[in-house]
Amino acid sequence: MGRTIGIIQARMGSERLPGKILAPLEGRPILSLLVDRLRAARVDEWWLATSDDPTDDVTEAWGFELGLRVFRGHPTEVLSRFVAIGEETQADWLVRVTADNPFLDARCVDLLIDARDASERAKQADLLRLHGGLLLENEAGTQTTPRLPVGYGVELVRRDALEGAGREIPAAEPHHRVHVTSWLAANANLHAVPTPLEWPDRPAWRWTVDTYEDLAMARSAFQLFAADGASIDYPAMVEHLDRHPEITAMNRHVGQKKLEEG
Repeated sequence: MGRTIGIIQARMGSERLPGKILAPLEGRPILSLLVDRLRAARVDEWWLATSDDPTDDVTEAWGFELGLRVFRGHPTEVLSRFVAIGEETQADWLVRVTADNPFLDARCVDLLIDARDASERAKQADLLRLHGGLLLENEAGTQTTPRLPVGYGVELVRRDALEGAGREIPAAEPHHRVHVTSWLAANANLHAVPTPLEWPDRPAWRWTVDTYEDLAMARSAFQLFAADGASIDYPAMVEHLDRHPEITAMNRHVGQKKLEEG
């Protein structure tokens, strides 16, 4: 299926929690932990896409330290960073990961790559995402795919589709350039990849780090995971946290930003 490049987007200038990507989590920056959790994914190469703002000099330094290739571009038009990396690498597909989601792991990425390679319909898609809440018919009858916590998921996007989005997004809708794939999700060929039926359904949980409460929850969770933090998978994380509902309650009240907020 051609060349597949993984891209982690990261910058220091978060409005709600500045510097969050380098906040300590189990003795090291969130970005460092995330990279370790993703290393085993079936991509040809991992890149860090950060901004050219001076505050991201340290982000670039961490990217190199972690063995990533680094691209620096426009602070808010994140889409342009992805397009530039795609052109430089001549990738056919790009995996999009955001650095504020430390619970992500290689399995999330591989599920999308496996789904892409398994069917002609998926191969023709512009964008692939894991989807909970899908109704599936099988020998057991009708089953609903598990819904995942906010922040536990990645995207696989065709490079030429992303380049097309860069040309087509209206000037009056600049938020689509911030969110990279939102234009494609609304206007192109989106392929829904079912979440594994054996996974637990936890849609009320929040596994992204965008506020101090999110960070406090993530610290408590990874303290619980202890030495397994770099490799623990989704079912095992849920099993641990089900025994400690006070941890997942720490940030349950935090609202997700609206698309136009950036």
